[in-house]
Amino acid sequence: MSEVRWQLDSFLKARGLTAYALAKASGIQRLSTVYRIAGKDAPVRVDLPTLAALLDGLRRLTGEDVRLTDILEYVPGSESTSEVDPLNLD
Repeated sequence: MSEVRWQLDSFLKARGLTAYALAKASGIQRLSTVYRIAGKDAPVRVDLPTLAALLDGLRRLTGEDVRLTDILEYVPGSESTSEVDPLNLD
């Protein structure tokens, strides 16, 4: 099965940034939210406003054009996509 993985931890480390600095720059009130996303046991769900705040914070800290693909990685599964019926919702 395919999956999406967080790459925020490696993004921060590569730039010498901390989760704390990101939390402050992003305006996310709960520091624990940023720490969890940047940690080893990152959540499998995050709401879109939180994701947007993370990207805004990273742009402020780095001055770079940070994109979703900088902090999220799509890993295709080994199963064939031809076997998946997108209209079969069962």
